[in-house]
Amino acid sequence: MVSSDMFWNIGHKITGHDLKGSLGMGYRKFRAFFGTSPQVCVIFWDRLSTRRPTNSTPEHLLWGLMLLKQYNIESVNATLVGVTNKTFRKWSMIFIRLLANLSVLDWEKRFENAPRGTSTFVSLDGTDFRIMEPSAFDPKWYSHKFHGPGLRYEIGICILTGHIVWAHGGLPCGEWPDLRLARDAFIHRLQPDEKVVADKGYQDQHYFENPGGDQRKKRILARHETVNGRIKQFCCMKDRFRHALFLHPCFFHSVVNLTQLMIENGEPMFAIDT
Repeated sequence: MVSSDMFWNIGHKITGHDLKGSLGMGYRKFRAFFGTSPQVCVIFWDRLSTRRPTNSTPEHLLWGLMLLKQYNIESVNATLVGVTNKTFRKWSMIFIRLLANLSVLDWEKRFENAPRGTSTFVSLDGTDFRIMEPSAFDPKWYSHKFHGPGLRYEIGICILTGHIVWAHGGLPCGEWPDLRLARDAFIHRLQPDEKVVADKGYQDQHYFENPGGDQRKKRILARHETVNGRIKQFCCMKDRFRHALFLHPCFFHSVVNLTQLMIENGEPMFAIDT
């Protein structure tokens, strides 16, 4: 049976940390290489039990996490783990796809422990990610947030729990402003009269409540930025995406699923009502 100690030992063969050395330094190194804790690695490994190849090992999961977290060029990662580029590419991508396809987010959990009478359960925000400039320039890719080409996604967070309950997108930033993206799928999942807290980019009072001078709503959106920041701690989401564009949603959903499992397991978001 795979344990957190097993991931700890395997991970530090890659990081080069002396297992007899500082425990705190060991955790920092593990996090710097793989983006999460050995405990969350075990959770992922167990949840993938019926999906992962029978000849896969915990080390292969760590390779996928290392690609998400560090996003080094392939030859660097392959050298770090002592395999060929082809072997590293094969197993890291297998596990990134498996992570992306896990059912981690639960839209219905936005109602969990919600007070009676409320009709606002979720905050929504769009976030942009850098991509390589397409060979033929097209303004549809332009993001005003970093003045370059990018893909836009939206993330929905339960106001009460701080859990991620929605993630959608992967569309050209210039062609898909926040409101258009929300109208593509998100609003069709809302109940009648359900409202959503969002910033001024969502100008549709039928569905969205902008904060104005409401300090609680401002705090809700500030927490949302914290979640966006956690996602961009993974260099594949912070740096310019070098892989084929069709793979970006796969990397994105892997990171979102990982971020949500971390929120559920020892790294919660700050509460809005304290």
